Amino acid sequence: MKKNMLTILVLILCIVNLTLSAYIVFTVVPNAQRTDTLITRILQIIDLELESPLPQDINNTYDIENIEKYDIEDMTTNVASGTDGKAHYAKISASLTINNADDDYAKLNPKVETMKSDIVSIIKTHVSSYNNEELANPETKKTIKEKILTDIQTLFNSKFIVDVTVDYLIQ
Repeated sequence: MKKNMLTILVLILCIVNLTLSAYIVFTVVPNAQRTDTLITRILQIIDLELESPLPQDINNTYDIENIEKYDIEDMTTNVASGTDGKAHYAKISASLTINNADDDYAKLNPKVETMKSDIVSIIKTHVSSYNNEELANPETKKTIKEKILTDIQTLFNSKFIVDVTVDYLIQ
């Protein structure tokens, strides 16, 4: 009799286990799959927003034979106050890379010399907005270079200036 009771108890536990397993398979798993699909779609949307929806500018490529360098004389500027509280200076040397095959080159290249003070101002403004610790970071140098190039291209309303080289020494 005790063996039969034990067998019945094991059978009941197996039926309960089978019922709970069926419940998990038919209710919890589909909900988890739908949640996973929803999260995947949200992540895909976020990834799409991080990338520019606009096509890349195909005129951004240029031939090395069509490049001119325009050197800007060395300049010195104060940098933002750092954590040490001391005044620091940056000696900046810069040059512009100009694509002479660009459509705007003939019209705008003579303006580079006349707009030199504005270009110097743009460079000094961006470099002086950082403190000496930040300027030592290579990522900051890349950010400064990109901002300067964007501002100069905006100033001329053209992309005939294709690159800016900026080096600085912090004192």
